[in-house]
Amino acid sequence: MLVACIGIRPEDAIASFPALDRNSTVFFETLDDCLRFVKNNSVSFVLVPTYLQGERKQDFVRQLKEHCPKTAVIDVNKEYDEALLVQPVPNNDLTEAMKMMLSTQKRQEKEIYIHTFGRFVVFHNGQPVSLRGKAKEILALIVTRRGKEISNEEIYSTIWEDRPYSNRNMIVYYNALRRLKQSLGKEGIRELLISTVHGQMVNIDLFDCDYYEWLENDEGSRADFEGEFLSEYSWGEYILSDMISRIQ
Repeated sequence: MLVACIGIRPEDAIASFPALDRNSTVFFETLDDCLRFVKNNSVSFVLVPTYLQGERKQDFVRQLKEHCPKTAVIDVNKEYDEALLVQPVPNNDLTEAMKMMLSTQKRQEKEIYIHTFGRFVVFHNGQPVSLRGKAKEILALIVTRRGKEISNEEIYSTIWEDRPYSNRNMIVYYNALRRLKQSLGKEGIRELLISTVHGQMVNIDLFDCDYYEWLENDEGSRADFEGEFLSEYSWGEYILSDMISRIQ
């Protein structure tokens, strides 16, 4: 989480907002300097003192909204005991604004992030995990269940839809499942996948996921969704259809 402060001393900001980290907080003297930086960097919050008013500030907020719709602007008074969340969601409660900052920071502290909007990618510490073929597709399907168990038979029938279910054909599935577990193990995230007596599930406490955030009405994730979901898998079209119907 990157936070920009305008006209605020670093020591004052950090003393007043424990959620801030000195290494991820940048400070500017003017609105113009801050705007140039924010346009070229991913900034979660901009703290602006309330004494900065007028057309220049309005123009600053307007340009931020246009170029950086995910960046929130927080007006703070000189005592740092009142705040107004100007963009993107009006809020006059400092506690709630700080909760948003802490929530964003908490999400970014997780080592695993799963991307489903578009192609399926698992990131570990910011780097994509090497997953291929049916092993990768198995994990993608399990992730869509959001921690609920999906039976081995259903996984097989969904992914190998052109093959009849049989004990013999299930060997193909179990071989792919074994490769998936090996790949996760090499990455040090084997505990991401939980095998039960009858099926598989994921440990949702270990990762964040754009699809989960979308379902929870997360503003940033809603903006990220551009009408694509697990585009390499035909069965993903059913979930995509449901997502689009919710929007409409």
